[in-house]
This record gives sequence, C-alpha cells and structure tokens, in this order.
Amino acid sequence: MTEVVSSASPDHSIAKIDDEDGSNKSVDYSPGCGIFGRYPLTSLAVFAILGLSVGIGLSYWETDSDSKDILIQWLGLLGDLFVRALKCIVIPLVFFNVVLATVEMVKMGKASSIGWITIGVYAATTVLAAIFGVLSTLIFAGQYSAKTFPEAVAPVIKLGCDVAGTFLTESTDGSLSCSEDGSNEFGIVDVSNYFATRSSPKPNISLSDTIYQGVFHKLISSNIFASLAGGDLLGIVFFAIVFGVALGRLSSKNKKSNVHALMVECDEIFIQMIVWVIKLTPFAVFSLLVKRLGNDRNLEESFANIGYLFAATIVGMIMHVIITHLIIFPFVTKINPLKYLSHMTPAFAMAFASSSSAATLPVTMKCVESTGRVPSNIARFVLPLGATINMDGTAIYIPAACIWMAKLNGITPNAAQYIVLIILGTVGSAGAAPVPSASLVLIITAYNTVFNESGVPEGFAFILAIDWLVDSFRTMLNVTGDSVVSVIVTHYANLETTKDSEEIEA
Repeated sequence: MTEVVSSASPDHSIAKIDDEDGSNKSVDYSPGCGIFGRYPLTSLAVFAILGLSVGIGLSYWETDSDSKDILIQWLGLLGDLFVRALKCIVIPLVFFNVVLATVEMVKMGKASSIGWITIGVYAATTVLAAIFGVLSTLIFAGQYSAKTFPEAVAPVIKLGCDVAGTFLTESTDGSLSCSEDGSNEFGIVDVSNYFATRSSPKPNISLSDTIYQGVFHKLISSNIFASLAGGDLLGIVFFAIVFGVALGRLSSKNKKSNVHALMVECDEIFIQMIVWVIKLTPFAVFSLLVKRLGNDRNLEESFANIGYLFAATIVGMIMHVIITHLIIFPFVTKINPLKYLSHMTPAFAMAFASSSSAATLPVTMKCVESTGRVPSNIARFVLPLGATINMDGTAIYIPAACIWMAKLNGITPNAAQYIVLIILGTVGSAGAAPVPSASLVLIITAYNTVFNESGVPEGFAFILAIDWLVDSFRTMLNVTGDSVVSVIVTHYANLETTKDSEEIEA
C-alpha cells in the first residue's frame, strides 16, 4: 500500500511508501541534492534568478563569431538532457501509473464514476479559462491598435539554364532563350493559394481536422508500441485505462495475476529513476532559462509590439487563478488553497522552465501526493489525463491572441465571434499536445475559422516572438489546474485521504 504524507515544512516534501510487510522506507522526492535538497524552494528560486540574469545578459551580447551560440549550446546542455531524461521515463511511468490506478478503482467499484467526474471537472475549468481569456482581452482591447502591412508582392521565380549565370528569358516576340540579360523573372499564378502568406506556408488544418485529428484520432491508437515510441500521450492514457479495466476485472475474479505484480514492480523502478532525475531540477532550471533567454536576439523589440497581448494573457490567468483556484476550489473542498498550492512550487518551477506539462508530470505527481490530500490511485489517474486534455492556459491564450490579431488587422469582433472563440478555445485546447508551443497552429486555425481568413494572419510573427515566455506561464497554469482538479475529484468521489486520517486520529 502506498501512503503519501507531507513533512512539517512545505519547503521539503517526502513521500513515504509503506510496504505490505510493515517495513517503512522514505524516499526523498525534493528537487536538488545535498544542501540544495535540504532547502529545495530556496535553491529553485536562486537558480531561476541566476538563469534569468545570465540569459538576459547573453541576449544583449552581440558578436560576429559563433562563440555566443556555442556558449549557449553548452550552457543549455544539462537542461536538454534533463528534459530528454524526463520524457524518456514519463511515458512508461504514465502507462504503469494509469493502469495500476484504474485497477484499484475497478476493485473499489468507482472506475466509471471517477472517470466521468474527472472529465466533467476538467471541461468546466477549461470553459471558465476560455471565458476569462475573452474578458481579459476586452479590458485591453481599447489599447490595441491597427497596423498597416505592406501589400503582398506577386510571387516570381527565376529559371536557370544549364550554363552558369544564364537564365530563361522571354523575347519581345514571345520566344524563350537563355541569356544573361533581359527579363529573367516569371510570375506565378497562385491557383492553390499556397503563397497566401509571407511568414510561413499555409496550414492545411481546418477546425474539423483539428478536432478530429487532435482529439478523436489520437484517442484510439492503431499501434500502441508506435504511440509509446512517438509519445502520443492521449492514446497511451486511453489504452492504459482500458488495459487497467480488463486487468482489474481479471483480478476481481480471484485470479492470480502475475502481470499486475510485474507492473507494480516496474512502477517502483521508474519512480526510483524519476527521483534521480528530479535531483537535478535546480541546475536544469538554470540551464533551460539561460538557453531560452540567451537565444532571443532582441527582447525589447519582442515585447514592444505585443506587450498588451502579454498583459491581457497574464490578467486572464490571474482571473482564472483567483476565481477557480482561490474561490471555487476552497468553496467546494473546504481546503486552504494557498497552503495546498505551496506544495506545488517545485512543479511550478519545472513547468516554467520546460514549458511542457508532460515533462513536468512526474514532479507534479510527487508534489500532489506530498500534500496528503489526494490518494495515490487518484493522482496516478487524474494527473496524466490532465496533462493530456486540461490546457487552461491554452484556452485563455487562443481567444486572446485571435482578438489581438483581429484588432491589429483592423477587424472588430462582434458578440457572436467572441462566443465562437470561447467554444474554439475550449475544444481546441483539449487537442493541444503537452509540449512547448503546441498551441500556435490552433491559434491560426481558430483565427481563420472565426474571421473567415486563410493562410497565416498578419502579425502572427509577433506572437511567435514571445510564445516561449507565454508558453511558460501557460504550462504553470495547466499544472495548477491539474493539481486542483485532483483534489476536487477526490472530494466528489468521497475517498479518504491521508490528511483526513490524520485529522480523525487527532
């Protein structure tokens, strides 16, 4: 049986695993080793500040040689290896966790009810996030200004001949010949509208394709081994749930299952591997931030063009945190949200540095379990599912970015378009992959759908310029939502937690 408790200080979380033979062994899941492990939150803050300072400093370093790129590459090496190690371990860990959690819920007879509660709560929080995204943008809409973009230049090509330096030339009589002089440019009739954009090729993804391919197509894997190799988290989670239900029913028939025992041991092995990786978190945060900030050639210019959109996005996230996490959450669960979320600081730091809910998942699971408010079987089921479909930050950013680009292009959205953006933000975010910058294509798709446009919208390059930073805050909000929903699901499922047991004994 696995029991999760919290230490006296929120700066140091320990997960205790009680073996069936009665022996106890404590595994320290705190990020950092040595003195950094004794003060994990302080260490994370110090290394994050150092990473921000060094990264910003490197962004202003101008040199004609490639010495800057080489330095940033090596400074970012540890961060790259850290994320690669997490992604390597997180996929099998998610599979084993979801299977074992599903088996336990099948034995309790609550697998179906917990599944529907989880999906319902995630859907509700995502709808709220999309609404806050629109409301926050309306606050700043008066500050948005239209920008005049140059007319698109007709696409032309040069057709070279066999002899170097000569091109195909059209004479006055219409004949063609190879020459170094004369007209050597030919116009292109853009029949397929492929050259409708100047910033990147036109995405051939409609709203229907986004929902079909991003949600339903990924839900059922045609090859589970290919999904495991490709990191298709949604397909893996769904397969693991079905596998767990089948294994749970087999176990409920009093049949001895060697598969279940094997999966328990594999889960413990991967947990130990995650512990070793998590010890490098402070150093990895420094490395990731240095690489991310140092590669930006002009931070001031990036924020000068899109500052109000960034402000609107942050305000929308603050609104979501206040209403959903600080008001609705304690009203439903009767739990102090600030005290609960204080345990999530290591996960927040990892989310900000990696911009990946999937890479942060192991840290999120250990932080949630350390609170004692969520049983391990619920955490192992709800959190992996949330890392796949619960993208509150994306739900806020899609409407905000679309409205900003509309204003930039001289379009004033109406009430119906705001409502459609809320719907698209809710549905589209569920199809976003839990990896960095996964929402960019969704923004283009939503914009073209709502405003009847095609190609990449004018001004989208500005969004690309700051997406790395917005993505960090989006991931932090996603992780916060996952941790909060896990407690709400525990509350509605009427499951006893470690914290409840401690209060009863007291």
